[in-house]
Amino acid sequence: MRNDEQKQPASAEERAALWKRLGDLKFAMLTTPEADGTLTARPMTTQQAEDGGILWFFLAADGHLARTIARNPRVSLTYTDNGDNFYAALSGNAECFKDVSKARELWNTMAGAWFPGGPEDPGLALLRIDVEQGDTWEAKSGKLVQFLSIAKAAVTRTPPDDPGSHRHFVA
Repeated sequence: MRNDEQKQPASAEERAALWKRLGDLKFAMLTTPEADGTLTARPMTTQQAEDGGILWFFLAADGHLARTIARNPRVSLTYTDNGDNFYAALSGNAECFKDVSKARELWNTMAGAWFPGGPEDPGLALLRIDVEQGDTWEAKSGKLVQFLSIAKAAVTRTPPDDPGSHRHFVA
């Protein structure tokens, strides 16, 4: 997909489908600004993606990420589904806090590897990200067709036909 393509606004149905898809994808790269201005990314497991743009994660209550969020709540998330040629880049504000009731709601056995005390583990905190905006990209054809289209474009020195869709949304 070309970088100069026109952004198409996402419909309410597309936004609802996005939140469901993000919940199914599970893994995101979360990027935060450090005190010196550099950006740091780390993988995170999405515990829940709520329609309306709220994403939930578990994190260490006294860890570096919690301190980083307390200093600057602006974050960016990226999700990738290579199998479906789907990509999402989101930005918003994050907040870390403790809520045993919500932790119980989100709890799963995999989280126990990091928080052996369960939802009541004193080291467990919740990370809530309120997504403000984002972009999605999705190819309309499979990898082989895309490859052939790109190869043809390289030989003919013309942009590929029908590179896919790019949607911009505001939560």
